[in-house]
This record gives sequence, C-alpha cells and structure tokens, in this order.
Amino acid sequence: MSVKVLCLTQGPLAAPSSRYRVYQLLPHLKTHGLDCVVSPALDDDTYRRLYQTTGGSRLAAFNAIRRQRQQDLQRLSDFDLVWIQKGIFPGLTASLECQIAARRPIIFDFDDAIWLPRHGGNPILRFLHRESTVQKILRRAAAVIAGNNFLADYARQFSGNVTVIPSAVELARYRRGTGTAVGWIGSRSTLPYLRSLAPVFQQLGITPRVIAAGTPDFPADFRPWQMETEVAELAQLGIGVAPLPDNPWERGKCAVKILQYMACGLPVVATPVGVQRELVRDGITGFHATTPAEWRDRLQQLLNDDALRQRLGNAGREVVAQSYDLPVVAAQVAKVLLAV
Repeated sequence: MSVKVLCLTQGPLAAPSSRYRVYQLLPHLKTHGLDCVVSPALDDDTYRRLYQTTGGSRLAAFNAIRRQRQQDLQRLSDFDLVWIQKGIFPGLTASLECQIAARRPIIFDFDDAIWLPRHGGNPILRFLHRESTVQKILRRAAAVIAGNNFLADYARQFSGNVTVIPSAVELARYRRGTGTAVGWIGSRSTLPYLRSLAPVFQQLGITPRVIAAGTPDFPADFRPWQMETEVAELAQLGIGVAPLPDNPWERGKCAVKILQYMACGLPVVATPVGVQRELVRDGITGFHATTPAEWRDRLQQLLNDDALRQRLGNAGREVVAQSYDLPVVAAQVAKVLLAV
C-alpha cells in the first residue's frame, strides 16, 4: 500500500528550486511506495510574469497562492502527509503551515537561507519579513530536509529531526561538454553575480556564454534559458563559472549550476562560498578563485590546457555520479518521508 503525499511547491516545473527539489524526484519516489500529488503555489503564467519578465503583480500572486492553499486545506484528508517546499509565504506568515500541521504531519524542505530577508529582493517584502515565522514552521515540522549543512545548522536550533539532502541532477540527461566557451547558467535575479567578472572577461579577451532567463547588461554571448534546450546549451561549453559574494544569503545556496557543469564533465571555477567550497575541490574538480587576479589566472590556465580541462571535468562528473545523481538523492528523500 502506497503512502499518499501532498507536495506543496513554491512554483511550477519551470521554477528551478521546485523542479530540482521536488518534481524531478517524483518518478523515483513512486518506486519507493510514495504516491505524490503536486500542488504548485503559482501556475505557469503567473510564475513567468513574476520571475521571467517584469510584468507580474505580487499582490495578485499572493491572493492566488492563498486561494490555492485554502483549496489544499480542504483535501488534506486524502493524504497521509504533506511535503512543503520552502514555505507558503516564507518569512511573512506561517498560519497556513500551522493549520496543515495540526491535521497532518509535514515535512519541510528548503534550499535557501529563507530566514533572512532576501538580498536585493522586493523592498516591501524585506520590510515585512519576520525570521520568527520560519522558526515557527521548523518547530511544527515532523521532519526537516535541508539542502546543505549551513541551512541544517540553522534548522537544528528549532527541530530535532533535520536531514541534509543536497539537490540532485539526473546525470544520464547530461552530455559531456565539447566546446571551449566559458559559460554561466542562472536566473535573471542572479545575473549580477556574473557581472562582477566582466572586467576579467575583458582582460582575457573572451565573451562569456550566458544561459539565463534575463538579458545580461554586459558583453555576452546570450542564450535565453529554456527548459527544453538547457542541457544542449551546457554541452557546448568548455568551462563553467560560479562567482558569488560571501554573504549569509549566498552561503545558503545549493549550487545546482555547479552540479550541472560537473555533470557535463566541465571544469569549474568558483568562489569558495558555502557549498561551492565543498563541490569544487580545488585542483581536483576545478579551481577556487576570489580576487580578479585569481579569476583571470585560473581561467587562462584552463583555456590553455585541454588535458587539464578534461582531467578536472572527468573528476567532477564522477563526484556527481557518486553523491548527487538523481536516484541516489531520491532514495534519501524517500527514507525521510517514509519514516514520518
């Protein structure tokens, strides 16, 4: 007899966090006896307007989310437990999570430092943000799944049942990179991270390949992100980059882009911040770089040495196969859900 799970995701399949933390796991969870039904907070059109263009109304989105979650409350009796991805209104209110927890055990899954007001986010939401609401959810959850150790350390202050489970990529989907381009993949909101390397690219005389949902405002070979083409676009790269500032919000990130690079057998140059320090093993799967001079020298070294790129890329792909491949991670999630 299967366990019926209601999955409350923040977004539809196009939302990266929801896709990597929930949607892609569903077929594998089914083999473990978990019958999951997904209810996204935002439909495809609303999500696209909010996050892939600039025309969405946050007030309209909040009202739509509340209506959807009220409908979910009415069907809780059909499920054995509820898996909540990142929260319904993280940092604003925990009322709906508390109502759900009073009737069904909840598993709370998060892959960002959501107790912090998001740096660079909407100023009104930053003003309204309350860390105590996230703490309340963590206390009410029957189990917590954290995307990395930084997040888990915070959650353990409020929950005695916290498991670290990283984000995963489906290794079989990714082809080895065959190009030489220096590339970056990401969202419109994270493009400023890459902008910091524009002077380095200029010094090296290269134009970075940018795969993103928003247009960069610096010289780049821009490829609009599409779910159907992202793997093919990544396979045309030769080197992946992942610059990050060393701030609390960034320390909570789960570095999916690095996993994607490594799945393609690409060497990675990354700022050693948060989980990026663990994923990119300096001199083994890629290089760490902090200063502009380090970024310039590491990229130049890789551009000049085909054998080095291949050796580091092969090592990175093996790391993904051992610890971050989808079936491996899905089994860990299934264990947590079934235990609850």
